[in-house]
Amino acid sequence: MRIVTDAFIHKAQPGAAVRERSLSDEARSKLWLAFGLQGFLAAAYIDYFGTLLRLPKGDWYWKLYDTLRERYEEPDLAQRFQRLATLPEGTFGHEFWKYCQERGIPMPGHPHALPVHSAVHDFVHLLSGYGVSIWEEMLTTTFSLGFMFNPKARNYDPARHKIVIPVRMLARLIPIPRLQRALDRGSAVTVDLFGDWDPWKVMEMPLEDVRRMYNIQAE
Repeated sequence: MRIVTDAFIHKAQPGAAVRERSLSDEARSKLWLAFGLQGFLAAAYIDYFGTLLRLPKGDWYWKLYDTLRERYEEPDLAQRFQRLATLPEGTFGHEFWKYCQERGIPMPGHPHALPVHSAVHDFVHLLSGYGVSIWEEMLTTTFSLGFMFNPKARNYDPARHKIVIPVRMLARLIPIPRLQRALDRGSAVTVDLFGDWDPWKVMEMPLEDVRRMYNIQAE
């Protein structure tokens, strides 16, 4: 699997001297991306949701996923999410329903779906505009780390996400422009979507209006 994609490579300026990289430089670069980016962000999210849901630690990721999805099958909740399909096209709710349908993501309450708490991550995907490739998962996570620690957010609570403070600090140190842009975009958002945010209050609003209301900037 390739660690680096074109979106994360600095483009050399025409005429600029190209410095050859030693094997040790290359190794450090790949280790930084593989462990520094994928490792701590993914591990932090798993640990964060595991702590939030009071789940036992030490299990493999997919075992945790299976435990979650079997525990949270709720027909009434599934029906409520399914009704989002009847909202006008372009509304936040309808676009979320379409987002899940197009990507094969079971919505909360349905068999094999994650609990409703974890659906916020998919709401963030939709609002931020990032897809679901491994790199865009990292961008979505980094975007989230921005609004989770924005003191200007209307529901900011400095103690709410203290478990991932080191991750937020490390994310700022990763020298990848698009990742830093994701962090800056998230830091401009005016609400902590992982706080006491209620998505049902904006389901019938146009998606673009929701983005403007929360100051979600274009990438």
